[in-house]
Amino acid sequence: MIRLTTSSFIIHKEAESPEDCQDACAQNDEKRRYAIADGVTHSFFPKEWAALLVKQFCDNTDLSVAKTDWRAWIAPVQQKWYEQVEEKVNERNLFYLTNSFNTKEPAASTFIGIEFNKDSGAWEAMIIGDSCLFHKSDSGFDSYLIENSANFTNYPEVFASFDKDNHSEPKFIDGDTNPGDTFILATDALAKWILERKEVGELDATLNVLKAIETDEKFHQFVHEARHDEAIRLVNDDVTLMLISVEEVQKSEEPELDALSETQTQEPNQQQQDILSRILSWGIFVAVFAFCIGFIILLLILFDKK
Repeated sequence: MIRLTTSSFIIHKEAESPEDCQDACAQNDEKRRYAIADGVTHSFFPKEWAALLVKQFCDNTDLSVAKTDWRAWIAPVQQKWYEQVEEKVNERNLFYLTNSFNTKEPAASTFIGIEFNKDSGAWEAMIIGDSCLFHKSDSGFDSYLIENSANFTNYPEVFASFDKDNHSEPKFIDGDTNPGDTFILATDALAKWILERKEVGELDATLNVLKAIETDEKFHQFVHEARHDEAIRLVNDDVTLMLISVEEVQKSEEPELDALSETQTQEPNQQQQDILSRILSWGIFVAVFAFCIGFIILLLILFDKK
C-alpha cells in the first residue's frame, strides 16, 4: 500500500488580482484523484469552466468513464457551465456579454487529471493541451505530453464548453509508481520553465526547489524570483503547481492504525456509559427527595386534622 502526500499552489499574473486567475486545481484524497486546469484567457468565462472540469474529475466520476466516452464525461460539465454563465450574464445585463452568450461563444481550458490505485500505486491520467505532467522516479524523468520547451504554442488543444468547438481528443496514459517517486502537475508557463531548466542541465536543482515549497508565501516568492530571472525567465501568466509524493506504508504501521481506530471507537461508548450512569444517579436522588417531601407534607396534613 502507498501513501500520497500532496501540496498545491496557484498564483495570478502580475498586475492582476486573484479574482482574475483562470487556473484551477482540485483533489480528492479519498478517491486519490488530482486535477489542474488552465482556462484560456480570451475564451468566454474560462475561470468557471476550469473550476468545473477539475471538480468533475475529482468528485463525480472515475477515469474509466472518460476513457470509454470522453464527450459523455464532459457533457454534465458543459451543462453546469451553461447554467452558471446564463445566470451571470442575466445579472450583469451587458450587451456584449449577452451577445457572446447568445452566439454560443465557448469557454476553453487545458486539463490534467490523474488517479492512483490505492493498493498497487498504478496510475492513469487524462491530459489535453499544454499543462504538463512530470514523473520523477529512480528510472528517470518523464514528461507528458510535451517533452521539449520549444513545442509550446499559443494555440494548445483544449476542452471546450460546447461540442461544436471540441476539435481535439484528450490523451490517456498510465504507469506504475514506487516509493520515492514524485509527480508534478504544472500549467503551461511553469511547465515550460521546468523543461527549459532541464535542457540546460538543472533538472535536479529545479525539482529540489519545487519540493521545498511548503507555503503559499514561499510559492509566491519563488514565482516572483523566477519571473525576474535574467537567465531563464518564467512567463508572466497564471501559475499552478501540484506536487504528489509517493511513500510506502509499512506493514508495522497497520496494527497501530487499527488500534487507534478501535480506541477512537471505544471512547464515545465509555462516555455514553458515564453519562447514563450520572443520569440514573440523579434520577434516583430526585425520586427519593420527592418521596421524602411528599411524606412530610402528608404527616403535616394529618397532624393538622388532629
